[in-house]
Amino acid sequence: MSKIGFWQLIPYLLPIISYVIGKSRNRLRVPKPVRRLLENQEAIDIIVQGVEVAGAMKGKSDTEKREYVRAWAKSELYKLLGEWLPDSAVNFLIEHVIVRRKES
Repeated sequence: MSKIGFWQLIPYLLPIISYVIGKSRNRLRVPKPVRRLLENQEAIDIIVQGVEVAGAMKGKSDTEKREYVRAWAKSELYKLLGEWLPDSAVNFLIEHVIVRRKES
């Protein structure tokens, strides 16, 4: 019986190691402040209202609707939470609500 060396196992181990590394890097990591916003029902309700109003707009392009929702939601969230909220968090919340609406 021949002895199998470590170097002979590398071609079989590399795909497994690559898969494990890729899987751990591809997990969705939501920053803690955004995660708290996702749990805040008032904040989600504000975004939902904005998306519904934008969806009812006739004759507007998708870009105009997005800009409306972003500006309106940002101003309403600032009233509710203060001006610490970055634009990227507002955008994330809007996308989150839109995806949830499409799933249900």
